[in-house]
Amino acid sequence: MCSDESRMSNKRAAAVLVMLIASAVIARAAVQPPPVSSRSNLSALPYAIQEWRGTQGAPLDEETLRILSADSILNRTYTAADGTPIGLYVAYYAKQRPGVSIHSPLHCLPGTGWEAIDVSTLGLTAPGAAPGAVRRIIVRKNQRLALVLYWYALHGRTIASEVSSKLLLLTDSVRLHRSDAALVRLVVPIGASVAAADEHGMAFARALAPRMKDILY
Repeated sequence: MCSDESRMSNKRAAAVLVMLIASAVIARAAVQPPPVSSRSNLSALPYAIQEWRGTQGAPLDEETLRILSADSILNRTYTAADGTPIGLYVAYYAKQRPGVSIHSPLHCLPGTGWEAIDVSTLGLTAPGAAPGAVRRIIVRKNQRLALVLYWYALHGRTIASEVSSKLLLLTDSVRLHRSDAALVRLVVPIGASVAAADEHGMAFARALAPRMKDILY
């Protein structure tokens, strides 16, 4: 038992070390002007995506914006034909730098009172987008349940893992002198069943992924 716990502790420590080293190298490389242009035009995302229709979300307060320190933020709600709402939040960072980086929902959600009760990773395949993966979390706050799906958009990739995203940013910062990235997060309230929320969330993710590729390069 102690041996298993020790191995798990070592694995966690190694993962944290990798992320710290990657963050330091990314921050150093990001100060160089990128020879490959990065772009973000979140406002170009259509309000009509297949069967979903979007509306602008409430503006974030100044303190939240200060903490996030993102270069561009999109906050909307898309509603399916049957009335199911899906919250879409996208935070784009033109470059990672000391004190400014993407905030993982795994770390942020507990700070807003949401408890993660199930965490997994799902493959995401959509026409017009490269195959990738998304993080799936079932969260609870008081009597409310919600499904959270999120991924990191990195130069045409759809990445679920925080560690993998850091390593890829490290590679791209050295190879391309680019450390721009975005967090894409969906929130679906869980009503009648978790399965129904999963179906809505993944269907919208598949419809959204090619659009994200078009506005985040």
